[in-house]
Amino acid sequence: MYQFGEDADMSSVTPEPTDSGSPPETARVRHGGSGPSPSLAVVEAIADLAGVDPTDLSDEGVVLYEHVDPDALNAIVSGRPDADVDVSLTFAGYDVRVGPDSAVARRSRE
Repeated sequence: MYQFGEDADMSSVTPEPTDSGSPPETARVRHGGSGPSPSLAVVEAIADLAGVDPTDLSDEGVVLYEHVDPDALNAIVSGRPDADVDVSLTFAGYDVRVGPDSAVARRSRE
């Protein structure tokens, strides 16, 4: 199971602006360095869009490890400093793109 510490810092979540003043449709979380791992950045971005704490996402039906291996995602994205890696996936009503320095989540239009 993917665990989160009590002191998980959500300050790295950056909502993408919308023109209508409605809730953001996209959230970006930077990862790497002193920030979260790529998989945790995905969880934080989706939690921001869902309006819940990352530890409560399973109550919303969003469980990352049921769709992708978090360790494999981390290894693919952050384990390749010499490559421009971009991983895209759709699950639980969200489209997610994980690039070399951030994870971007948006509500799926399906």
